Amino acid sequence: MSRLSLRTLITGLILAVTLGFSTVPSASAAPLAPSAGYGFSGGADLLALSQGDLNRELDAVAATGARWLRVGVDRSQIETGPGVYNWSTSDRVINAARARGLTVLAVIAYTPLLQGGGLLRTAPPANVNDFAVFTSRAAQRYQGRVSNWEIWNEPNLPLFFGNVPNPALKYTQLLRAAYPAIKRVQPRATVIAAGLSRQIGALSPPAFINAMYRYGAKGFFDAAAMHPYTFPGGLRANQENGISDIAVVHGIMSRNGDGGKKIWFTEFGAPTNGPRFGGNTPIQQRDQIRDTLAFLARLPYSGPAFIYSIRDTAGDPQSLANRETRFGALLTYDYKRKPTFDLLRR
Repeated sequence: MSRLSLRTLITGLILAVTLGFSTVPSASAAPLAPSAGYGFSGGADLLALSQGDLNRELDAVAATGARWLRVGVDRSQIETGPGVYNWSTSDRVINAARARGLTVLAVIAYTPLLQGGGLLRTAPPANVNDFAVFTSRAAQRYQGRVSNWEIWNEPNLPLFFGNVPNPALKYTQLLRAAYPAIKRVQPRATVIAAGLSRQIGALSPPAFINAMYRYGAKGFFDAAAMHPYTFPGGLRANQENGISDIAVVHGIMSRNGDGGKKIWFTEFGAPTNGPRFGGNTPIQQRDQIRDTLAFLARLPYSGPAFIYSIRDTAGDPQSLANRETRFGALLTYDYKRKPTFDLLRR
């Protein structure tokens, strides 16, 4: 069977399962979720919040059934000079999450000025051993507080991997350096390959992870990760193969002997900047989050699922054209509750 026909068959099967749900939880019922639980991914803005805003956001998370918080450990902020570290930004968020009973998934990413292999802080380091040293220091720093580590964020998007050529090769080199560095400090840690964004073409999740295996990624991650965003059309629209690629990626893992490993869904959600600007309404956001959680719960290889994000980062009408400001699932910028809060609250 050709690759195209196989993809078509898998897509049809996935969407048939999706459309064939016998029941869909109502907005007032506790949503179906993966057995490993769900949580929130706060994004870079979480690290910059005042203590008061951080407390209010995490209190909202604690009022839901969430069990997880995804927190950035940003090397470009922390490593202020060679061998000089200021952990205060990630310390504050990780400690606040643990104080509320949340398990932390730490995302190690980004590169200090003058150490990168490209012009952007999102580019991988010129020397992967520098990254390995930092991951080891992070594992030591958070020993007993963090045991789940995601290595980088969306390296299949040029913006988040510094526009470097052959990103799958360079990412695999990074992963191969980071994995043993963490395991030497925390042998039982779970190391997760970076969440891959929905995408088509040569940088799609299936193409990217297939290339990772060619470059030697096998044996250097404990779980894979994907970001199955379904906005604006929802689960059934399958934009950019955001849903059907999940089964394709797992099939690639299985063919490489990794079928027993989980796929963590470290970001998904929808912006509430409205259909006029390519987003959704708050009700549509709630429904997409509910439906995606239920879909992922039915996958036998699903790890935890992380909703992006907690609170909008802007509230003025002029910012509606920037959908990135309206991904808050629980709260508007001025702390009004969104419909998803009522869906998820205990």
